[in-house]
Amino acid sequence: MHKDVTVKMEITLQGGGSFARPFRLAALVIGLTFFTTDATIANDQQRLADLLEQATVERQKHQWRSALGLYERVLRLEPANDTAYRERTITLSLQGSAGLAWRYYQQRPDLFNADEASGFEQDYIARLAVWGTLPSLPSQPSNDDMLRALTAQDKFLTLQDGEAPLRQRFDRLYILNGLQRHQAVVDDYQILVSEGVDLPPYVLRTIADSFLAIQKPREASVLMEQIAEAGAAGANDHMTRAYAYLESGRWQEAIEILEIEAELQRAWLWEDNAAQPHANWNRYFLDSTLAMIRGYTGDQPGAQEALETMESIAPRNAGLQANLGSVYLQRGWEEQALTRFQVATRFDPRLVDGWIGQVDALANQQRLGDARVAMEQAVLLAPDSPRVEKMQQNWKTRTGWSVNASTFAGRSEAPSGVDSPTGFDEHRHQFSAWSPVLEDRWRLGVMGSEHFSEFRGERVHDTRGGVGLRYAYDRLSLETQLERSVDDFSRNTSLMTELGWRINETMDAKARYATYSREGSLQARASGITADQALVGFGWSPNERRSYQTTITQMDYSDGNHQESLSLSGWQRLIDNPDESLSLNIGLYTGQASDSDVPYFNPEASASWELGTLWEKRTWRHYEQSFTQDFGASIGQSWQQGFGTSWIPNLSYYHRWAIGNGRDLSYGLSWSRPVYDGNRETQLSLDIGITWGE
Repeated sequence: MHKDVTVKMEITLQGGGSFARPFRLAALVIGLTFFTTDATIANDQQRLADLLEQATVERQKHQWRSALGLYERVLRLEPANDTAYRERTITLSLQGSAGLAWRYYQQRPDLFNADEASGFEQDYIARLAVWGTLPSLPSQPSNDDMLRALTAQDKFLTLQDGEAPLRQRFDRLYILNGLQRHQAVVDDYQILVSEGVDLPPYVLRTIADSFLAIQKPREASVLMEQIAEAGAAGANDHMTRAYAYLESGRWQEAIEILEIEAELQRAWLWEDNAAQPHANWNRYFLDSTLAMIRGYTGDQPGAQEALETMESIAPRNAGLQANLGSVYLQRGWEEQALTRFQVATRFDPRLVDGWIGQVDALANQQRLGDARVAMEQAVLLAPDSPRVEKMQQNWKTRTGWSVNASTFAGRSEAPSGVDSPTGFDEHRHQFSAWSPVLEDRWRLGVMGSEHFSEFRGERVHDTRGGVGLRYAYDRLSLETQLERSVDDFSRNTSLMTELGWRINETMDAKARYATYSREGSLQARASGITADQALVGFGWSPNERRSYQTTITQMDYSDGNHQESLSLSGWQRLIDNPDESLSLNIGLYTGQASDSDVPYFNPEASASWELGTLWEKRTWRHYEQSFTQDFGASIGQSWQQGFGTSWIPNLSYYHRWAIGNGRDLSYGLSWSRPVYDGNRETQLSLDIGITWGE
């Protein structure tokens, strides 16, 4: 029956009239549709295969962008194409997009084998670490990327069997360095060395940086020398090596390295077919680092000249402006330095050195409130930076407790029967303690002193205790001390007020008035005679190499005698480097008294001059700790009315120990042969001083 129906249909179709043609057309369309679809599918598959093959060729030629474009076209045509998805992810990893490759891998981990998965994870960790070293905004600290890198690495390592891959051990050094965990870097490095692991140059750079951060420059210099010997040193490596040498005391070698490397770098470079050259930043960094090291080693004029020449070429370079500000600050020019630091942070608000420089310049100008604002900005930008930590330490020293204690013991040998104006056995002991700065301007203090000496078998005392108040803001400084004498020779309450004014960045002036002054003669005090003091002084320090002072003083004794004196002094530094310095000192003095008939040394008229040298031998230094030997010698003449002129020699030898930030100890001996009333004496004295704080 089925057969009959079929026959009928065929007959009907063949013999039908008006209905036959539509059926024939429909059959034709259906046949063509199936044929076209099959052909299209075949063409699309061939097209995808061609695109994938072309992408493979591009990738083999390292044409990553072209290959990625082709994989994207395949995925647009067929989003579920596993091959394109897999190869695109691998290509992204090969061309350096570790973060994006890792995210694609996370979405389809089943497409990759164990080695590929491990590579994605390790590349992602490394990329996070690199992001952590890039400049960032305070709202998005780059330190977060370092923390994410450390977390990702810890998670990755927990899934590994056996020892951690060597690459991850190297990357961990980089991450810990970025997190400022420098001691951990050094500890891991020592483990690697004990295991005999050969470290590549890029790892040695990281370890050397951590050694410098924990103040072990000698170890850092050894590693940087290994990089140089391997022929893998770039400009940054030479600069790091130079700083390691500088901080190790090898400052001549530091300068020599930078001079050689800078000469090998052309300032401008030409690319093929370029219309104009482009700047060689390696040369810039070498030159600027060389200038800064010259400044640190005593050649501030040379550093200034080099940086000002560079600044005239690139005035909008923020780092260059900050470097120039640092040199101006070394030269004592706080106002010019502050301007440079402010310009630097205006050009680049993220420049930490610019904010740190502002803190130093403003603090030197006694503008502690403004300095505090700049310090907060530096801390916000780089809270874990060693430079910022150093700035905070200096700030605590500057604004914290200020304590000073000193003692002096001197013996004078005068001709038989002659009483020395200073006494036979003289002692001075002083102590003062000032509170931390209050409201950025004020300090409160307590103080005590004792001055005594032997005169003809009688010991004369000047023993005092008191309180003080200091105020300092911008150009103005004021100090007032209220003291009470508690000895048997004179019981008085004395008041001392000193006013200081900074005229400009190189000149200052002061005026002081004190009742019952400490500066009064002990010989006079033995007779119950006290003195008030009035003083005016001016100072001029044009730069770090010279300074001059002049002082006019009047002593009004209670017996009606008046002494006036004028003194001029100055010093000029002739040699200055990290190993030693040599200074030339000069002093001039003239004085007169209104009454010659008094029971104490009181020249009616006198004058003197002195010319001397001071050689500082900087025997040892390690950052804030140092030991210096001072050798002083001078010769001069003194003249006293009625007694003529005499030559006066002086010798001194001192030790100075810097035992920490703001903590100093000094002690030494001095010898001289002064002449009083025509009698030559031999004086030998011992000084000891301790400073804690500013």
